[in-house]
Amino acid sequence: MNFKSRFFVCLIFLCFLIAGCGGGGDRRTIINSRKELKRQKKDTEELTKVRGELKRIVERKVYAVKLLENIDRVLGSKYLELGYYNLAEEALLEAEFLKPHSPFIKKDLGECYYFLGLSALDYDEKKSYFSKSRSYFKKTLELNPDHVEARYGLGLLLFFGFSDTQGAIEEMQEVLKIENNHVGARFALGRFYYENGELNKSLGEYITLTRILPGSSPKKKKAQDNIIRINRELGNNE
Repeated sequence: MNFKSRFFVCLIFLCFLIAGCGGGGDRRTIINSRKELKRQKKDTEELTKVRGELKRIVERKVYAVKLLENIDRVLGSKYLELGYYNLAEEALLEAEFLKPHSPFIKKDLGECYYFLGLSALDYDEKKSYFSKSRSYFKKTLELNPDHVEARYGLGLLLFFGFSDTQGAIEEMQEVLKIENNHVGARFALGRFYYENGELNKSLGEYITLTRILPGSSPKKKKAQDNIIRINRELGNNE
């Protein structure tokens, strides 16, 4: 089922929620409620009874919507892990429709469109996905400026998707203000500074990584190798 179909199903689901046209018991409650409203002589006891029944219907279905949003988000995240980016997009867009102000869902959509952009072969399609990714990362940060994963993702996107090295550096610097030992951001800064010709700054990031990474980490070995390479380029003694 494509997103448009799923979106249509979702709309029907919400109409179902509002109208209360669920099982037989729910339908009877709706019919009884209408009858009570049409009565010339209103009975407060009966009105109170149907009011309580209607509230229970709404509560059940509001809870169902929340469950659907959670399922969509978890499913979308799982699809992202598996590399099924089109399926992730469908699930996450539905989750966003159900919960439009969630920074977590918007961050996941930012990641989804970033990976779709990386995998796209057509230039215009790639550009479109990257633009959507940037938009979602920025929406996430509007809702939560300290969202580390969104800033990190935006930094990678700016560098790899838009060749905006300075913008990417600034985003990673913001990540480190929030989480000083963020390994991914320090590796990224090392790469970005290197590509920007700022070898001493790049060297500093890799040296910092060797201090914060455990000795058994393969990432520490990678940082050490980068230090050796940069020192050679700088003409420093090893």
